[in-house]
Amino acid sequence: MSFTPHKLFGAIGLIGALASGSAHAQSANDDQISILKQQLRALEKKLDNVQKQTDTVQKQTASVKQSFANANASYPAKKAVPFIAANLKMPGNRPTFCTEDGMNCIAITGRLHLDTAAYSYNPRSGTTSPSSLNDGINARRARLGLIGTFNRDWEYAVIVDAGGTTDGNVVLNNAYVAYKGVKGLVIQGGYIDVPYTLDEAMSSNNSIFMERAASQVLAVSLGAGDFRAAFGGQVFSDHYWVGAYVTGPTTGTTTVNHSIPQPLGATFRAVGLPINNEVATVLVGFDALYLAQTGGVTNNTLSFSDRIEVRVDPASSALLNSGTLANVNSARVLSGEAAVQVGSFMAQGEYFDYAVQRNGLADLGFKGAYGQATYVLTGEKHKYSNSAGAFGGINPTRPVNFATGDLGAWELAVRYSYASLNDLNVVGGELKNTTVGLNWYVNQNMRFMFNWIHGEVAKTSSAGVNTGADYDVFAMRTQVAF
Repeated sequence: MSFTPHKLFGAIGLIGALASGSAHAQSANDDQISILKQQLRALEKKLDNVQKQTDTVQKQTASVKQSFANANASYPAKKAVPFIAANLKMPGNRPTFCTEDGMNCIAITGRLHLDTAAYSYNPRSGTTSPSSLNDGINARRARLGLIGTFNRDWEYAVIVDAGGTTDGNVVLNNAYVAYKGVKGLVIQGGYIDVPYTLDEAMSSNNSIFMERAASQVLAVSLGAGDFRAAFGGQVFSDHYWVGAYVTGPTTGTTTVNHSIPQPLGATFRAVGLPINNEVATVLVGFDALYLAQTGGVTNNTLSFSDRIEVRVDPASSALLNSGTLANVNSARVLSGEAAVQVGSFMAQGEYFDYAVQRNGLADLGFKGAYGQATYVLTGEKHKYSNSAGAFGGINPTRPVNFATGDLGAWELAVRYSYASLNDLNVVGGELKNTTVGLNWYVNQNMRFMFNWIHGEVAKTSSAGVNTGADYDVFAMRTQVAF
C-alpha cells in the first residue's frame, strides 16, 4: 500500500481532530473539579458556622445549669424517707405488728362477754326491793382497743368498752403508759385495772365464775378495779409479788361543784409463794385499801352495794345495799388471801374487813369472804403468773375439732360467798350465795360458761319486817377474747 500526498494530509487532519477532542474533554473535567471544590469550601464554611452555633448553645446551656445549681444550693437537700419494715405476728391470735428488730409493736385487742340469765326470785315480803327480777341478755363487756410497745421498754394501751351492767354508751376502759425496762418491775399510770385483791388480779377473761364474789366487789369498788385513774407500781419474782397504787376517780365521774374533791385512795397488796414449781403452787397474801376522800356528787357520803353475783338485771343492786352513809370521813378495807394449785385442782379464798369512819357518828364495820375450788376434767391447769400475782386461764390441749373428735377443755367449779352490810342502825342485808359452774374452753380464744346460783339476802327492817329474798339464777356466758 503506497501513501499519496492526499492521503498523507488526510491522516494529519484526522490526528489533529482527535487531539483537539481530547483537549476539549480534559478542559470539561477541570471545570467540574473546580466547581466541586467551590461547593466543598462552601460546605466547610457552613459546618464551621454550625459548630460555632453549637458551641454557643452549649455554653448557654451550661450557664443555665450552673444558675439552677446555684439557686438549689441555697435550699437544704431533701432526705429520702426511710422504709420501715413491719412483720405481722399472731400471739394468742391477737393481730400484732412489730418492726423487724422487735423494738416497737402495736396490737389489736378485744373481748366480748355476752351474758344470758333466767331468774327464779322470791321476795320475802311486799316491801322487798326489788319486788321482781327480769330475765334477759346483756353484753357484760364489749371492749376493743390497741396495746403497744415502743423502744421495747415502754407499754401503752387505749381500750374502750361498749358493754356494762346494762348496755349503754361507749366509755374509756384503759388508757395508760407503763415502764417495763427492768425485769420484775412495772411502773404505770393512767386509767387501769388496779391489781388489788387476788380475784381482781385474775383477768375477767380467766375468771372461774361469770362474776367475782360480792365480798370482793364491795372492797374493790371503794377505790380500785376497772376504769380507775391510778399511778403506782409492782415488783415480782417467782416467790413474791408486791404492788402499791394511789387511786382517783373512775372514767365518767362528774361532780356538780368544783369545791368537792375528787375520790382519792390508796391500795397495797403483798403476796408470798413458799411453793411455786411445776407440781404445785401455794400463795398467801395481805391486802389493804384506804379511801381518804369519797368524792362524788356529794362529798362525805358513801354507799356499799352489789348484785347477787349476776349482772343481767341491774335492779338486783338494791337488794344488798347499805344505802347512803352520811358524814363519812374515810374508809378502809383489810383482807387476807390464800390459794393452792396442784395439777388440775385449784382452790382460793379471801376474807375482807370493811370499816367506815364517820364524823360525829359511830364508826361502822362490815365483813365478807368467799372460798372456791375448781378442777379441770381434761387435765389442763391454771398456771401461776409472776407478773399478775395470780393464776391464769386454761388453754385447751385439744381445741374443739369435731372432725377429729377433740372437745376442748372442761372445768367444774364451786364457790360459797358471804357478805354482811349490817351494823348498828344500818341494815344493808346479809348475802349467802352458792355457785356451781361448768366452763367449756373451746380454744384459747373462746369459752362458754354455765352458772347456777342459789342464795338469799336476809334483811329485817327497823319495824321487824323481812325485806329480803331468796333466789335461783341460771346464767350463761359466751366469751370471745384476743
